[in-house]
Amino acid sequence: MDIDLEKIIKESDKSLERLPIKDFSEEAYLNYSMYVILDRALPHISDGLKPVQRRILYAMNELSLNYTSKFKKSARTIGDVLGKFHPHGDTACYEAMVMLAQDFSYNHTFIEGQGNWGTQDDPKSFAAMRYTESRLTMFSQLFLDEINMGTVKWSPNFDGTLNEPKTLPSKIPNILINGSSGIAVGMSTDIPSHNLSEVIKAAIKLIDNPKLSIEDLRKFVIGPDFPTQGEIVLNESELDSIYLNGTGNIKIRATYKVKGKEIIINSIPYQANTNKIIEQIQEQIFLKKSTFIDSVMDASDQDNPVRIILKTKGRSHDAGTIMSHFFFTTDLEKSLRVNLNMIGLDGKPQVKNLKIILSEWIKYRLTTITNKLSWELEKIQKRIHILNAYIIVYNNLDKIIKIIRNEDNPKKIVIKMFKFTEMQYEAIINIKIRSLAKIQEKNIIIELKELSENEKRLSAILKSKAKLNKYLKDELLEVLESFSRARQTKITNISPAKAIEVQVTVSNDPVTAILSKNGWIKYSKGHDIDVNRLSFKTGDDYLLHEKGYMDKPLVFLDQLGFVYNLDYSKIAISRGQGEPLSKYFQIQDGISIIGMHLLTKKLSILTMSDRGYGFICLQEDLFVKNKKGKTLLRTKDSLAVKSVTVDLDTDLYYLIITSAGYMLISEIKNIPILSKGRGVKLINIPKASDETIIFSTVLKKGQSLSFSYDSNRKRIINFDGLKAFIMERSRRGKKIDKKFLLEKVKTTYNIE
Repeated sequence: MDIDLEKIIKESDKSLERLPIKDFSEEAYLNYSMYVILDRALPHISDGLKPVQRRILYAMNELSLNYTSKFKKSARTIGDVLGKFHPHGDTACYEAMVMLAQDFSYNHTFIEGQGNWGTQDDPKSFAAMRYTESRLTMFSQLFLDEINMGTVKWSPNFDGTLNEPKTLPSKIPNILINGSSGIAVGMSTDIPSHNLSEVIKAAIKLIDNPKLSIEDLRKFVIGPDFPTQGEIVLNESELDSIYLNGTGNIKIRATYKVKGKEIIINSIPYQANTNKIIEQIQEQIFLKKSTFIDSVMDASDQDNPVRIILKTKGRSHDAGTIMSHFFFTTDLEKSLRVNLNMIGLDGKPQVKNLKIILSEWIKYRLTTITNKLSWELEKIQKRIHILNAYIIVYNNLDKIIKIIRNEDNPKKIVIKMFKFTEMQYEAIINIKIRSLAKIQEKNIIIELKELSENEKRLSAILKSKAKLNKYLKDELLEVLESFSRARQTKITNISPAKAIEVQVTVSNDPVTAILSKNGWIKYSKGHDIDVNRLSFKTGDDYLLHEKGYMDKPLVFLDQLGFVYNLDYSKIAISRGQGEPLSKYFQIQDGISIIGMHLLTKKLSILTMSDRGYGFICLQEDLFVKNKKGKTLLRTKDSLAVKSVTVDLDTDLYYLIITSAGYMLISEIKNIPILSKGRGVKLINIPKASDETIIFSTVLKKGQSLSFSYDSNRKRIINFDGLKAFIMERSRRGKKIDKKFLLEKVKTTYNIE
């Protein structure tokens, strides 16, 4: 049977949608971007929540975990959230849940927890969800009480088996009260938290007068209010600009009190870390950049989450000056970005100003209230409808019973005779016998009267904009009475912080710098160091050490020929394995340090590439001012090898061994002195080969070269034996005798 492939391809092409890859990529990226923006990263103006937060609260409400119920394992909640509404990672979901319970993350928490839920110093130190227990707070009921009263729109969950609320019927402008932060695709949000009382009072004033300006609203919303207290240092014009444009920056600093010679810091900026601040101050004390401070101590406890004690010495500076210095040099003062970006009622992300935020929320809440009252009215009207039928039954009880007992089709007769609806008929035939008592008839009449009054009240509210506004204001006043609290964060107009100029005197104590293969540096006091007894991280090992003094800088060279400088005094007190050099330098990934030297006036360095080019560099050309370093040796298609310190006042030789087993020894004085560049040819390596330099050093007359093997064998070539390898610079050198080169074992070299 012949198969017409061309025909099959043509027919299949008709059923395929063809799209240019540019258009497809653009559409796919936009779809993904909108998904991240709308369904993950940005909060909605209605309730101020992201989807994962909303789903957590709704799932807990469905589990009946309100503030009066018993605590349940957090794992139970997370399981419900993931299985029913949020098919993403359990770790991220639980972290979102933890934040809702942290009183240092939110002004008003949504979740009450038992167990370890993190600390202000380390918010992510919380216990696993299998160990913690949780329930909703009373505050969360402001978002959930009306969830089943027809207030919000619903949408199918991810698998279409359940429905979930698109938003929660929030009774407060939570978008401002608790704030939010997040990173989407191409945009982000940073909404600071505010004082509940201030925001609600501003909302009430705006309800009364929708024409109020931002300037008018600012009389009530005076600025952000963070749960960790602190002090905002901005003038009014800067804050006005933030609330007018929706973007800007605020500076927040710690607060303190003075007690004798002690400065007690009792609050730190929002999201600042106590341990980091203490380390920053300790480093200044160690480097003698804070000579006016004797010590710093963390005295925080359960009653005082933040309590940092600075012990001052002398009377050269007052507490205000000292704290101004630390505000400038540590995280005791931080700059926080403000970006009032959120998803509005139109479903689109937008940066909004203060008035637009409050106006849109008021509009949303009025819609929610209308939906709620309409639902209640409909429920009342249905009940009145049923009760009216009950009254008729009580007045015609014998007649209705006779019809039901004797007629073949009592339903049709009863409906026609008493003008009942289907709903009324179903209700009356389900009346229990005990409900036919005379007292029940009286109760129904009373209930009917109350419901009729409520019906009139609700109808009147729904028909009047003024009454709807009053309903909303009364609601906000109730919230204000229950949840208002004093402002936590002060706002002051203070002059910018300044650092105290300190003349730093560094001792000339002897120290030894130790560098590991993975780029970790530490130092030990003195020069009497046994490198064989040093300990390093797992997978790391010793690389280099250099004896020096505290007042002398170090110079580092890497494989790409870059040079860097570092003062001993900048290295913090060694703890354990030291610190990574990446803290001080911007070394390219995968590139290693190949040289570390003490920077002195007499210092010169022989630097070379593994392809046999190099030069001597003097001390004055090794100074570097920036972290990125500077190019010293131009390596091109090669790498720099271990650099060597040389004394130009001494008769020295340089010794090179290549991977092909060639060795060359030549006088140092034949190598030119350059400030940078490729250098000159030190040994002749064929261009077409893969041969490289594997060892280089300097030696004096009378020194020997030893070959050590990992089989614990050792061979030595004395100076007389080395004379055969002494040649002019740039020569090929001479091959080492095979007895000194063993292919199956590792060979190391050393000068004795």
